[in-house]
Amino acid sequence: MRAIQSSRWEMKKSVSIMLLMSLLFTMFASVGHAAAPPPPKLMLDGKQLASDVPPKIENGSTLVPLAILSEGLGYEVEWEQSAKKVTVKKDSTVIELVIGEAMIKVNDVIMETTTKPKLIDSRTMVPVRLVGELLGLTFEWDGTERVVYMYSAPPESTEPSTPDEQADGSENPDSEQSLPAGYITGITMNEQSVITIAHTDVQKPNEPLLLESPKRLVFDFPNTAFLPPMKGETVVQVSDNPLLTYYKYAQFSADPLVARLVIQIGDNTGYVLSETEGAYQIALMPASEVPVPETPAETPEEPTAVYDVVIDAGHGAKDPGAFSKSLNRWEKEFNLSAALALKAALEKDKRIRVHMTRSDDTFLELADRIKFAENVKADLFISIHANSYDNTSVSGSETYYYREDSKPLADFLHKYVVKGTGLRDRSVRKAAYKVIKETTMPAVLIEAGYLSNSGDAKALYDKSVQERFAAEVANGIKGYLKLK
Repeated sequence: MRAIQSSRWEMKKSVSIMLLMSLLFTMFASVGHAAAPPPPKLMLDGKQLASDVPPKIENGSTLVPLAILSEGLGYEVEWEQSAKKVTVKKDSTVIELVIGEAMIKVNDVIMETTTKPKLIDSRTMVPVRLVGELLGLTFEWDGTERVVYMYSAPPESTEPSTPDEQADGSENPDSEQSLPAGYITGITMNEQSVITIAHTDVQKPNEPLLLESPKRLVFDFPNTAFLPPMKGETVVQVSDNPLLTYYKYAQFSADPLVARLVIQIGDNTGYVLSETEGAYQIALMPASEVPVPETPAETPEEPTAVYDVVIDAGHGAKDPGAFSKSLNRWEKEFNLSAALALKAALEKDKRIRVHMTRSDDTFLELADRIKFAENVKADLFISIHANSYDNTSVSGSETYYYREDSKPLADFLHKYVVKGTGLRDRSVRKAAYKVIKETTMPAVLIEAGYLSNSGDAKALYDKSVQERFAAEVANGIKGYLKLK
């Protein structure tokens, strides 16, 4: 009898185990074959946009086919097969994207993106939010329903709310809107009270203002816009923290472009500003803990016998460069004249040996200019150019760099460039020009002014301005080399 009962018990146990395993297999099979989420829907001003290729979400960005931009949003779209380049136009804004490239060009500003345009099943797919926001759309994402809402209607006020620290609230609505040199892409704070400003090509903020009643630190970032563009002001309240009560940020000014960060701090709060790749960090701490920089003992530097400086007069001969319609003259003329004047100014100092990539109206390939600088083992490379733009009101001087080891030279030299030309300061900018990208020494490219602007052109071809430009840039070079 016990044997029979034991057999029945074993049979029930085996059946139970088999049922349990069957249930588990069923559960895992259901998980393994769970349906993929449906593609997101696109809504523009309440109407759904149709597409023969469904949108695709990658790294938090929605990629859409070109037809959505042209037929759905009404933008002018051009596709260059040989260069794999997409050009999107609306009014005066031109956006250029290249398949597989993280760098895009917005008018004359080069910036980086986190999502690259790509080919999917032979269709060109581009990040719709990036393009749309640059062209004036606003976006909302409904994660539950998986819907991208886009709105073209402008807000009631196109001006951001102005922080109460603004000293002069007046702006000229008819003035030219500045083009940003860099973008702030996010502002966050961690548990250690470190505020991080993520950015692309943003200059170091100005020395902060310290305001009282209540106590506030005000950081201004010149020639900087927010990406995505900001409307109004973002305020982040902080509780139970003796170091600060809140921080807030906004597009403080549109002309000139200024992004502003305001931190309401405690009575005994100090800070340390530091810089990392792609971010500035403001570490808040008790004032007593702010480190005091040590003053290093001065040691006499060994004098360097001679510095080799290459001056590159852009364009030449069959490659004339930009054209001044107001003066009927080519860029190559200004470039050479200014370069020769700079050569003469530098050669007054025997500690500098000047090398010219061209001294007359000849043509050199860009690769030959780079090879020339490498062969002479140059300490610095200075390329001189003048700019042009479809909008003839654009005016001013710019200094470009590409590699990080060239940024200190660009930052130092730019103020001398602006003082020399006497034109508007259009800031230090980053761009992948071949001669400053592929040389190995600190290298900058100076766009002294805009030949498309009659005022700039008149100044640049003025011999007295060229002499002043040469003298100031020479002073900047000597200052950077610590030869003053």
